[in-house]
Amino acid sequence: MRRDAKAGIRFFGTVAALLVGMAPCVAAQHPLVELPLGDPAYTQLDALVRQGCRAARVSPYRPYRIGRIQSALTDAEQQPRCAGAVLDALRARFSHDTTMHTDSTVADPHLSIGAAATLAASGLHNGEFFPLWRDVRPVSEGTPPLVGTARVRLTWDAGEHLVGVVEAYGETNRRNDPLIRAKQFRSTSGVMDFSEAYLAGQVGPVALSFGRGREAWLGDGSESLALSANGPPLDRISAEANWSRFELRLLFASVNDVVLDRTLGDSLPANVAQQRWHRVFVGHSLTYRASRSVDVTLGETALIGRQGGGVDLSYANPLMIYQVTQNDQNGSGGGPANLMAFAGVHASLGPAVLSGEWLIDDIQIDPKDKAVYPNLFGWRLEASYALPTPLPASVDLQYRRDDNYTYSADTYTKVYQQYDAPLGSELGPGADLVRLGGEVLPTGRLRLSGGIGRWRRGGQRLNDRPAQDRKGHAGEPFPSGTATRPLVQNAWLGDFAVEWLDGKVPITVRTELLRVDHLNNQDVPVAQLARVQVVGTWRFRYP
Repeated sequence: MRRDAKAGIRFFGTVAALLVGMAPCVAAQHPLVELPLGDPAYTQLDALVRQGCRAARVSPYRPYRIGRIQSALTDAEQQPRCAGAVLDALRARFSHDTTMHTDSTVADPHLSIGAAATLAASGLHNGEFFPLWRDVRPVSEGTPPLVGTARVRLTWDAGEHLVGVVEAYGETNRRNDPLIRAKQFRSTSGVMDFSEAYLAGQVGPVALSFGRGREAWLGDGSESLALSANGPPLDRISAEANWSRFELRLLFASVNDVVLDRTLGDSLPANVAQQRWHRVFVGHSLTYRASRSVDVTLGETALIGRQGGGVDLSYANPLMIYQVTQNDQNGSGGGPANLMAFAGVHASLGPAVLSGEWLIDDIQIDPKDKAVYPNLFGWRLEASYALPTPLPASVDLQYRRDDNYTYSADTYTKVYQQYDAPLGSELGPGADLVRLGGEVLPTGRLRLSGGIGRWRRGGQRLNDRPAQDRKGHAGEPFPSGTATRPLVQNAWLGDFAVEWLDGKVPITVRTELLRVDHLNNQDVPVAQLARVQVVGTWRFRYP
């Protein structure tokens, strides 16, 4: 075994032993704590929504706070479509009796500890094809055969209206993990970093959070057209205001700097070899709940670059439209921002659930511009239906599409990415995916799911240098190739998973298959790839 792999395993074992030693100090969780994305409760809540349980739709925005999950489960108890083993499992885990505050009494501040240890075993055949926004790579560049992760989570309870959370983790091998933003740990293949570190408070309907965390708006899981959590966590200030009919969400975050480099083909002044740009990401969104069955969302985001650093606070104004702010004569300069507008709708109609999103990266109105620049849109349409079977089961049909050059820009400083991972859809520009899937839950914690999909992909990539400018590409077919990737990649995707959705020991066994024509947009023989993963976690009061 390689020296760095041995060092990584020794590190994992040491951290896990420390966590086991600290575990008895753990206390219950705070209602303002954000449930980490990837927690099995999200899968259970989504399954309830597909069964027609309207109350289980906690919010269009993730992560969910523990208190809001509890409120949703209380409402779910009054809806017949929510009844069953899945709701019972969630109620047992998120009972009000297990929270730090069961009344309005302000408790003395104190610390509590949570811990988790994960072991993931992976097998790849003929290459690695996840994440989807990257090219298919050799097995040697894919997910390692065995990866261990240890986490320790400190929660500072300062009363029912204030909480602080810090989560540190160590991972034995960082290869092909899109959530990693830290450098490798010394001479090992592993990494140590903070995945969450924030202070959250609430006054009435308004909650504020300052620090590091993952954010996903609309979509499902970590996936979204407008703001996804497919990449590393954000260092951000976020605010939300929630009423019976309206929910407002604001975000101001830093994203990674971009260094333009002449050797990479970036466009720079004649006497400049490199140029560093500091970037921030801002967004605001408003959801209107027209009824218990229908909600509608409108919002916009902006990715802003500045050479000398600094922050343009005019973009922090939640009442200003970014397009107006961008054209303000008193702007701080640095060139136009990459602006996005989006809309979403979600409707629950008995056993049927319909949802859709529309992302506008750029839209052409002037006839002259239409002849030069293509429209840049993103789409997501989804319909699910709860089957009339003894066990909770549903079928789901989804279509996602990102137009050619969506998320791209004329310079890499404005490409919609952080550390080469998308801030938007995992598909990246010039791609679409249609998928038919289904699920059944024999118990409240056991889930069987699978599906088959058709994936098409053009030649555009988010990490291409220089950035691929849309100018002059009006009227091209979808998806379109490029000079270096001339053909359209077509593939069939199949998947099957068995999940044990337990709050203490979640386990997932997943198999994914890919049959692809024109691999990486090249004229090569048909390729068949496979990916098998077994992921198990031990969690102690987490969260």
